[in-house]
Amino acid sequence: MLFFASRLVFDHVLRPMWGRSLPRRIVVGILRGPGNILHETGHAIGYGLAGYSVRRLVFFFADDEGRGYCLPGRPWAPWAIPWLATGFAALMPLIAGTLALYGLSVWLGVPADPSDLAVTGDWRLLAGILTGLDYRSWRTIVFLYLALSIGAELAPSEIDLRRSIPALLVATAMLVMVVIAVSHLPADAPVREAFDIHLVAVLGWGSSVLDFGIMALALVGIPGVVVAWVLRRRP
Repeated sequence: MLFFASRLVFDHVLRPMWGRSLPRRIVVGILRGPGNILHETGHAIGYGLAGYSVRRLVFFFADDEGRGYCLPGRPWAPWAIPWLATGFAALMPLIAGTLALYGLSVWLGVPADPSDLAVTGDWRLLAGILTGLDYRSWRTIVFLYLALSIGAELAPSEIDLRRSIPALLVATAMLVMVVIAVSHLPADAPVREAFDIHLVAVLGWGSSVLDFGIMALALVGIPGVVVAWVLRRRP
């Protein structure tokens, strides 16, 4: 859902603003800047955690194709596996971007209670939060700007998505095997109890952060579509 929400924001908010005129290119460049920088940096972080150095990091404004890219270098760690590192790096922008959105909300206090956009999943709250924001505050403007920029660049590209499939399959298979192995332990075994507690905590925290990302994209996507529609009707 987060992947598709990011794609919708990119295709229906940023893409309609594109044009040949210099003012439009400047606007799109400003909007894409933070999100694209975080996106490509996420790839670099992914390669680093997977045991590879980064040979080249290029953002969209320095790329002839206007996309940006990150090229891995030589492995530096014994756990470096090429296809696994590629898949992990492909998914990192989604993770890094979502964490950045949540961190920005907490830091700027927009919305006042980030949990309203997190675990509730109640879309009826969205209209109240949107109308309740203080649009005269610089904090609100900064949050909406960065949320739009980061949110539009969250989704992996088609290439990233294809590269991530093997790593996702392996990670899923490993998790399933661990869960099956632990489930065969006695119910009162300390290892099983600790595993259950930590698994529930990690899944709950991850779910709330991802839920926040989806709702934050809706928060900026709804007015963004309106603005993009108005700009699209102008030359």
